[in-house]
Amino acid sequence: MTLQAVDQRVVLSLGEWAVSKDPDVELVCLGLGSCIAFAVHDRLAGVGGMAHMVLPDSTLGRATSGAAKFVDLAIPLVVSEMEQMGAKRAHMKVFLAGGARMLAGVAFQEKMLIGDRNREATEKAMKQLGLRVATEDTGGDHGRTVQLHVGTGVFGVHSGIKDRKAAAA
Repeated sequence: MTLQAVDQRVVLSLGEWAVSKDPDVELVCLGLGSCIAFAVHDRLAGVGGMAHMVLPDSTLGRATSGAAKFVDLAIPLVVSEMEQMGAKRAHMKVFLAGGARMLAGVAFQEKMLIGDRNREATEKAMKQLGLRVATEDTGGDHGRTVQLHVGTGVFGVHSGIKDRKAAAA
């Protein structure tokens, strides 16, 4: 979804994405566990985008429920939409958060490590597009809430463990 001067705070639910040029918009993902928030900002173009990605690969489920649900579809989608709004890949700064191991125990080993698999898929999709991570807060066993302020490019990560901010500079 492309945003044009909407609500100041845009909260993305599971599998949702947004791109905006409105400097007053803040893109937010609440309560990330194994999901990954892919946030990207182009300071020169004044464009920011975010996706709340749930699963690593669209072949694992029905892609009809929203492209941003899947890492392999969400990242190219957000980048393409940002480029249509004037952003350039060479100027994009990428922030990642989430990908935690929220479930423990023998039953959740290997195949069920969705957070790890989401992070690996994110790295692969970014590499295919020539993007690199500027700031990352992934893994662990705790949830996170993140926000990207489109006007400033400041990316914030909040959790019960630590709070972090990174400017898009």
